[in-house]
Amino acid sequence: MFKRACSDMQVGPTTGAMFSATQLLTITLLSVSASALDERSTPLTSSFGPVVDLGYAAYAGNATLPNITFYGGIPYIRPPVGNLRFATPHQLDESPRPLSNADVVDARNWGPICIQQPAVVGIGNEDCVTLNIWTPSNATSKSKLPVYVYIHGGGTTTTRFPANDWVARSDGGLIAIAIQYRLGLLGFLSGSEITEYPTAGPNNGLFDQRAALEWIQRHIKAFGGDPTKVTIGGQSTGAGSVVLHLTAYGGEQNPPFRAAIIESSGNDPFYTDEHSEECFGNVTQAVGCTGAEDVIACLRSANIGAIVSAVNNKPSTCKYEPVIDGDYIPDITSILLTEGNFSKVPILAGHTAQDGSIFVGSNTSITTDAQVVAAILGRYPLLPSNVTDAMLVTYPPPSNNTIWKTQWERAMYAYQGSELANWDFYIGNVSGQPAYNYRWDAPDPNLIASRGAYVGAAHTSELFYLYDGTNSGPSSAEALPVFTVFNSTQDALARQAVAWWSSFARSLDPNTYAIAGSPMWELASTGGFMIADQGFNTTTPTGSVMGVRTADDVERLAWWRSVGTELRL
Repeated sequence: MFKRACSDMQVGPTTGAMFSATQLLTITLLSVSASALDERSTPLTSSFGPVVDLGYAAYAGNATLPNITFYGGIPYIRPPVGNLRFATPHQLDESPRPLSNADVVDARNWGPICIQQPAVVGIGNEDCVTLNIWTPSNATSKSKLPVYVYIHGGGTTTTRFPANDWVARSDGGLIAIAIQYRLGLLGFLSGSEITEYPTAGPNNGLFDQRAALEWIQRHIKAFGGDPTKVTIGGQSTGAGSVVLHLTAYGGEQNPPFRAAIIESSGNDPFYTDEHSEECFGNVTQAVGCTGAEDVIACLRSANIGAIVSAVNNKPSTCKYEPVIDGDYIPDITSILLTEGNFSKVPILAGHTAQDGSIFVGSNTSITTDAQVVAAILGRYPLLPSNVTDAMLVTYPPPSNNTIWKTQWERAMYAYQGSELANWDFYIGNVSGQPAYNYRWDAPDPNLIASRGAYVGAAHTSELFYLYDGTNSGPSSAEALPVFTVFNSTQDALARQAVAWWSSFARSLDPNTYAIAGSPMWELASTGGFMIADQGFNTTTPTGSVMGVRTADDVERLAWWRSVGTELRL
């Protein structure tokens, strides 16, 4: 849903009454763009590579990978710089226009990454809000291929991922897209000053994602995609964003996607208004705008060095993440989900076996009940004592009858049950749509090497396999993915998993295009979930196998959902 602001199309919160007008506008843009392309007498060409003509702009891609063309750094909104810093997204001028070969833009490389956290001057850019698109080399505007759109995690502060394997291993049956959106302070600054300002607002990183999805609806056909077959997905806070798009406006009947992949969904607790004000005040003080007559104008005029300094010197309690705005995020997510106020679409969703391990301290740091509680309060500082007391009953002391055998494991399971390993199960069982659950049991060797074997299949472990040996953060030297070469068993699981995930994006069923010999996924409604693990090869299909949820696990997850308001999730 959009609202029109002056001469710009501005993406942001509005009321449901405007949606039909938006649909009409989208249809008009599509029709005009298609007409302009039909009238282009000679197709545009470039020495850089294959050209995609969008009517208002044309981009030359990188065709150096076998059977794949990559289009990088494709803008989908106006650059959020200058007076558009902290503004909701403004649509590009997409009016069709005459173009010549000289107008074709070189899109062979990734666009600049967004400013990270911690921030470094020279690494990252405000003008970063772009798409990276991988297509089969033989795709045309008539191909009508399914589309997978990935929203990265990293606490809305870091990271990006390559998705070329998804195209290569789907035999040309899929287009993959990674969204770059505003992060941290620049994407999620909130407070009354910004909320009440006429040309600013909170949750802009989330609105960037929404704007990207709407741009894909208008233009993916030119790349060979089908706008009616878009699946969105993400991991950690990226999966949290997916959930927020599912609950947008209290649940849309026709969201700009048809399915969702949710990996370890995790948003931090929603801030109270008071906490948002404290964090906003910290920014204005750090940038030197305290007492300014127009605080937002002052923040917009600040140089990027001052913004970087504010990012790096913020209190640890200020994370700059999505907030309840009464519109796109109308309430606490747990309330929206339990009341059924979310878009009902097919999902593939799950978590890792030790999803909470890297969040609760080392495996020697927790030996008492009080330390278990402290580990949980580290994530949920406002949780009252009656809830933590009930948690210790729900997760009793380690014994032969519990799956946790130490106090540290007790804290880990409690932590991941509160959210990371919860909503995937719940949504899959109440949406009334086909849903598939998984648990990822294969560790990421890089996390094991850096943290220790005790972390097991920790948070983000599946990304190592799904994205060609990379994981959830840039290297310390440069903000690019770091790759590790697979061994044979890792490669086998990676091939199996990418086939499952891309099969779901293509057909809404992970079994349709699975590698021969892979175990069959059962629907989540049967109580089953796929245990993804190493050990698979074409002659000895071991490793991954279907599992069944225990009654105890179901009860523990239900208890966490019953205190969702106290968690502020």
